[in-house]
Amino acid sequence: MIDLPEDPANIRGVTVWGAIAMARSIRRSGAFTLAMAAAVVGLVAGCGESPPERAGTVNESSAASQESDSQEAETEDVKLDAVGRRLTTAEAESALPQVSSLPTGWSVDPENSLNDDSDDDSKATIEPEKCQDIIGDVDDKNDEPTGEASRTYSAGMLGPFMSVEISSFAKEVPDDSFSKVLDALSKCPEYTSTEDGEATTFKTSSLSFPNLDEETAAFRMSATTAEMPVGVDMVAVRAGHNVLTISYTTIGAGGGSGDALEKLARATVANLEKG
Repeated sequence: MIDLPEDPANIRGVTVWGAIAMARSIRRSGAFTLAMAAAVVGLVAGCGESPPERAGTVNESSAASQESDSQEAETEDVKLDAVGRRLTTAEAESALPQVSSLPTGWSVDPENSLNDDSDDDSKATIEPEKCQDIIGDVDDKNDEPTGEASRTYSAGMLGPFMSVEISSFAKEVPDDSFSKVLDALSKCPEYTSTEDGEATTFKTSSLSFPNLDEETAAFRMSATTAEMPVGVDMVAVRAGHNVLTISYTTIGAGGGSGDALEKLARATVANLEKG
């Protein structure tokens, strides 16, 4: 549970609220870039080849990905129709994993802190300028989900934190949408976002992760300001009408997500398979 006082204490001179706000900012710039860009690509989804074994990520050439995908490997055995069916908000909510699906020590954050988008109306300036279209303008172009639900999990007041968001759209999400966005992010691995006079530098790097459905994208983002540093491992899964966005957030010095992020992602997919 994230239960912060109205005037939260500073830890090593850093405001806890500021660090959590930064984590939300990373989620928006990362997860929304993938999910919303996938929803608005001007293509019609169609039948493609068998899903690859591993997720796509940033800073890897298409040739390398194709070579990896062509190797003999067992792909995930998933019920694509069940996972990808169009969802209502109630159906999306019922697919959110319970804490029993997670490793020991995790709890549900009743405030859903990492998915609080109440401050989304503010606009940020992105530098270098070439990154503005890639990162800054996506939220202005998105289709609204027809059903959505989200949940935040915490392993302590200062984390780490995990979140899952399920977004369902009227039309099927186009094939290869994530790979197009990952290519764009690879061209912009570091950028600075200035919002309300505060500058935050974001860095994006590759992240190894299995493919869990039609297409999966994974990458790591870090942010640095005068506040506490924040790191996020971000995964997005495309399945039919749906995009699943799963993240693992550390505040301050912290390691990677280990197997916790994969367990949360697999639990979400498994819940959708059950229908």
